[in-house]
Amino acid sequence: MILERLYLENYKQFREPTELLPPEGAVGVVGRNGSGKSTIFESILWAFFGSRGGGPRFANDAIPWSGGTVADKTIVDVTLNLGGTSYRVSRTLHRGKTEAKIFVGDGVEPHLSGSSEVAEWVQGQLLCMDRTAFEATFFARQKELEFFAGVTGVERQREIARILGIDQVEGAQKLLRADRKELRDGAAALESILAGTDHERLAEELREAREERERLVSEAKGLDGKIAAAEQELAEARAEGEKLEGAYRRHNDLHRELAAAEGARERAAEREAELKARLAGLEEDEETIGKLLPRTEELPRVAEEIRGLEEARRRHERREGAQQEAKRRRVGAHRAVSEATDLLEELDGDGDGPLEGWAGIFSVEEDGERVRRAAEVLGLAAEAHEEAETHLGSLRERRSRFEELAAGEEELAEAKEGWEAAKTHASSLEEALRDLDDGELDGRIEGLKRKERRLERQSAQQRGLADADERDAEKLEKAARMIESSDEVAECPTCHRGFEADEHAEVLETLRRDAAGYRAQAEEAREECRRLDEEARELLRELEEIEDVRERVRSLREDRKAAEARGQLLQDALTRIGGRVAIIKEGLRGLAPVTEEALAEAASRAGRLKTFRDAYPRVEGLLGRHESALAEAVELEEEAARLGEGLVYDARRHEELRVERAEIERLRGQVETLQARLSSRPEVEEKLGDATAEEGAAKERAGALQEKITALAFDEDAYLANRERVAQGEAAREELRRERDELREMARRVQSRVEALEGELRRYEEGRRAADEKAAGAARLGEMDKLFSEFYRELTARVRPNLEREASSLVRELTDGRYERIEFDQNYGVRLFDGLSDAYELSRFSGGEADIVSLSARVALSKMISAQGSEALGFIVLDEVFGALDADRRRNVLLALDRLKKTFGQIFVISHVADVQESALLDELWAVEEDDEGRSSIRRIDVSAGAPEVLLGEVAGRP
Repeated sequence: MILERLYLENYKQFREPTELLPPEGAVGVVGRNGSGKSTIFESILWAFFGSRGGGPRFANDAIPWSGGTVADKTIVDVTLNLGGTSYRVSRTLHRGKTEAKIFVGDGVEPHLSGSSEVAEWVQGQLLCMDRTAFEATFFARQKELEFFAGVTGVERQREIARILGIDQVEGAQKLLRADRKELRDGAAALESILAGTDHERLAEELREAREERERLVSEAKGLDGKIAAAEQELAEARAEGEKLEGAYRRHNDLHRELAAAEGARERAAEREAELKARLAGLEEDEETIGKLLPRTEELPRVAEEIRGLEEARRRHERREGAQQEAKRRRVGAHRAVSEATDLLEELDGDGDGPLEGWAGIFSVEEDGERVRRAAEVLGLAAEAHEEAETHLGSLRERRSRFEELAAGEEELAEAKEGWEAAKTHASSLEEALRDLDDGELDGRIEGLKRKERRLERQSAQQRGLADADERDAEKLEKAARMIESSDEVAECPTCHRGFEADEHAEVLETLRRDAAGYRAQAEEAREECRRLDEEARELLRELEEIEDVRERVRSLREDRKAAEARGQLLQDALTRIGGRVAIIKEGLRGLAPVTEEALAEAASRAGRLKTFRDAYPRVEGLLGRHESALAEAVELEEEAARLGEGLVYDARRHEELRVERAEIERLRGQVETLQARLSSRPEVEEKLGDATAEEGAAKERAGALQEKITALAFDEDAYLANRERVAQGEAAREELRRERDELREMARRVQSRVEALEGELRRYEEGRRAADEKAAGAARLGEMDKLFSEFYRELTARVRPNLEREASSLVRELTDGRYERIEFDQNYGVRLFDGLSDAYELSRFSGGEADIVSLSARVALSKMISAQGSEALGFIVLDEVFGALDADRRRNVLLALDRLKKTFGQIFVISHVADVQESALLDELWAVEEDDEGRSSIRRIDVSAGAPEVLLGEVAGRP
């Protein structure tokens, strides 16, 4: 199974479409940290399994490029070749929704669709392994190579279990132990509760309560018999009482009827006496009516005389009102004409009148006629005022035009002066621009910037070379110190082989010479770096000076443009003002200027005429009020004369007649009342007869009832004795019932106590059973924990031989048979066997040999996991496995990787180390580059040709 094709679009840093067609062999993936080297291969995990189980790095909101929007679609296409058949897995993310499809061979229709369905098919059918196992198979990181030699045994064992996926057993044990602890805690809690309960005491209390309940129930049943006897005796007394009660009720009924008959007789006698008295009063009323009737017949005469006097009074009041109103009207007419006269004198003033006929009105003697003549003259003021205003407006307009002409000529002179100054300023700016700008400023600035960037890159390269040389020198000096600290017969600190002859001094000399050489190279590189930095600073100073010149040129150009625009505006204004002045002169040709005296005289005449015009309505109104008031006064005086004719009103006689009429009306009402009472005499006489008959009947009924009472012979003492007997029987029965109810209540309370004790005993027994069940469950889980531990040990025991076999095969191949096999102890500590069957721990070997062994062990792990899938995995990714290695160890591991090509068809090496990037063992190199906006692109470099090919923007076969 090899990787045929990988396509990315809008996946994290890879914003633009990117297509990768990896060849077989070793492919180097280089670039700065954070540029997205590992992201390329993490996209395979997202395409296969989506976000499920991937953690925060694979969450949907972390997948698209951070600088984009939710509307941008993310696409990842992965094509695997499995047994000659291509399987393309495509996963997309758009607006938070994930879709996935699988294509088999050259088919255009998807074999399967759906995000979760594709993930399950990839796991169950294509890879035959889950996400964790697949990641551990093809992705090897630096820490996974170092842990064979650099961590403790327990950590190493757990890391291998994680990679192989058997750490799930430990996860299951954690869950099982948590359940066991929960059961144990529950059992302990129940036991602590049960420990505070006395089971025997509860049982004894329950027995005693049940006996007490039975006793109380028995006593209550005994009282039931006594209650029955008392009720029988009470029933007999009540039967006798019912007979006596009937006689008692009949006795009471007869006495009530007798009392009613006596009351009816007495009421009939009272009505009879009352009716006789009413008949006597009616006879007296009849005599009174005969005396009062002659006096009431004088009422019409008195009423007629009163009506005549009231009419005379009304005429008298109206005549007095008309006389007073006529006097007020004449006063109003005089006031109106006086006010009009005052107004005319105010209008006349000291000057001559502006209207014809105005002076003649003051020669009229009669005030009313003078006001009438003045109103006729003032009626002409409106037309005269309009003519005066027209004349005044023409004078003001002519004066305004002369003033506008003077202002226009002054503005024309100022505009001409400004236009000449603007032309001079624009010419000076143009001359300054020719002195500063020769047309090559932008080209010079761009050239200096390119040169400065080139110097920065060269300086950074020299600085990196110096740092690398110093690190190599420090490592060599450290090795020299280690060797120097031993004597000349000491062993090599790496392989523990002894030095021969003068090999000790020779090795020291070589190490020191090489270290000095590296130090010298580092110093030369740093000196070159300082020179480049100084040259870059000089360029920056020159660039700043030229930038200042360019800024000055830009400012001058803006000033020139502004000066030209101002000159054009002033020229336009000059033309516009000159035309306006010519038009004004043409309009004033032949006209003389207006003097202040003429303007003041015209304004004074117009103002006086306005005053006359405004006074006309008031004078006209006052004249109308005067004439109207005089006419109304004459009419009122004529009406008062008419009302003075006829009967003269006498107030004293009028009052005497009103008193007499009131007395006659009172007597008339008294007569009518007495006549109404006399009309009821027949009815009173009839009621008197009925009352007499009713009295006799009531007397007879009372006698008959008295005879019945005597015949009944009711014994009241026997009746009262029976009632006392019934009351005593009821009291005795209620006392027995009360005693029985008390016994039943006591029995109920005892029953509640019995139920409470039974419930407490039941809860105790249930708690006992639950505690026993939890303890038994905890014991079973403890046994399962032991079985899981044995199962885990069995798994690791099975893994170790297979891992030793795979790792030994790889180490023999990578070392050309120098080392035969690898063995692992219980914690996966490494022992290496050479061809002489001597075994050594990994810590005794040189760094390069230890790296080969660690690489063999990690690759063996990948092969073991891959063997569980559908087909052996044909590619592996080594992520930053060279970061902590020196140059020699990196070369050794690269040589080993070259031999690994026989095991894996494709090896992807992610690194930022220069030795790896420049290694001739790579078949192809991918350079990952990041721009200023955080977007990454990939340049594919054919190592044999050294010619880069930019993939971004040249995508073929987009899905």
